Amino acid sequence: MLTLGLLIACPILAAPPAPVPMPVGVNAEWPFDELILTNGGRFRGLLLEESVRGIRFQTVRRAAGRPTVTLTLFFNRDEVARVLRLSEADRLRLQQKLEGLDPHGAGERKRMEELTLDPADWFGRPNAAFQYESDQFTLISGASEEISRRAAVRLEQIYTAFARLLPPRFPAARKTTVYLAGSPEEYRKLLGPTAGPLHNPAVYDPIGNRIVCGSDLRRLGEELTATRLGHRQQLAGIDRYAENIRAAYKGQKAELERFNELAQRERRRVWAAERANDRAFDQATRRLFALLYHEAFHSYAGTFVYPPRAAGLPSSRPATGELPRWLNEGLAQIFETAVIDAGELRVGHADPVRLERVQDRLSGKKPGGLLPVSELLRAGSDLYLAAHGSTEADAIRAYLSSWAVAFHLTFDRRVVGTRAFDEYLVQLNTGQDPIAAFEKLVGQPLPEYEAALREYLPRLLPDGSLRPKR
Repeated sequence: MLTLGLLIACPILAAPPAPVPMPVGVNAEWPFDELILTNGGRFRGLLLEESVRGIRFQTVRRAAGRPTVTLTLFFNRDEVARVLRLSEADRLRLQQKLEGLDPHGAGERKRMEELTLDPADWFGRPNAAFQYESDQFTLISGASEEISRRAAVRLEQIYTAFARLLPPRFPAARKTTVYLAGSPEEYRKLLGPTAGPLHNPAVYDPIGNRIVCGSDLRRLGEELTATRLGHRQQLAGIDRYAENIRAAYKGQKAELERFNELAQRERRRVWAAERANDRAFDQATRRLFALLYHEAFHSYAGTFVYPPRAAGLPSSRPATGELPRWLNEGLAQIFETAVIDAGELRVGHADPVRLERVQDRLSGKKPGGLLPVSELLRAGSDLYLAAHGSTEADAIRAYLSSWAVAFHLTFDRRVVGTRAFDEYLVQLNTGQDPIAAFEKLVGQPLPEYEAALREYLPRLLPDGSLRPKR
């Protein structure tokens, strides 16, 4: 059971409760830099940094009734055709608007407050749950409003990241339904009587096209809601105090500044407590959201990008068929550790824990090594089903190997999502040899690719860059 210690700041300027107005929506017309890639892709947002290596770019997506989603990405110089830059005045306007999303580390909070939740039925009880509609998923949550809003924002962010790497081929496909249980008992009910032991708090059901996720979320949400309300009441009291001081000490600059500083100090205490609560929540639910991201990738890839060939919908590009299991698991692990940083989702870094384990196995510090790529390419689903003893060790080895090769193909070779990648999947899903198909994808014999991979992985740093060659 998850536990969460929540903090309530206790400023000396206590005041009776009073309603605090919610932030209003921001203007839909924002100026943007535009990045145009050599492959024709276009991104709107803010140019953050430009160097001989490439461009760091913050993409921005905004839609009515949806939270603003930002995603920071790095593009190599040879990927960029041109950049349409803002004027200095418009650049300043955009920077101020983006900063306004997170003035005190509360960007996620603002996104949560701006989105729209509708009532939904829950185990036969009318309006006992919350529902959120997105383009690719429907969230139905029996957890608290606080948890439901946070989950909706984070799912929006992770689906945006999916679409950046793998744009949807079949946007008209049936949405995935994400059920968020508020308790372990509800989680078991959602899974049904044949669920068996509950090892993970999130599972993906490809036949029903649904993700079921659950934990002790209702209690966490109730605690968060109560402390959030307390903080709002305290901030409202501080604002009233400051207003009274301005009226009482009008024209007395020194006294006014002294009392204003006192009020600002108390605001900072409340903000600090709020950030501490968010960090405590993230720590308590880290595994839960990681598995939710993992299962969401499986659902997104199998529904909107790479469905089975027999289930492919009409498209300008023919159905390629499904991702191989090893690559599906490898890519899901990449998104599993996506970082929410100041209200923004960041991908492209190498998960430090997995990276260390991979490097330790390559160096011999840990036994087992990685799977040879030839074995990985031929691996079936059974290899990823961990039980006990040797099968568990084999599954760990398979997952680490899948992550390592998927990361290399995605962020170094940059072949995932290309036409060559489509051809690779078609070959796999029409019964052709997986080794020959992979060699065509990477443009070299498998022994040469494996040697390059084993040279790459020890140099890889957690930020996704490489150590210089010795």
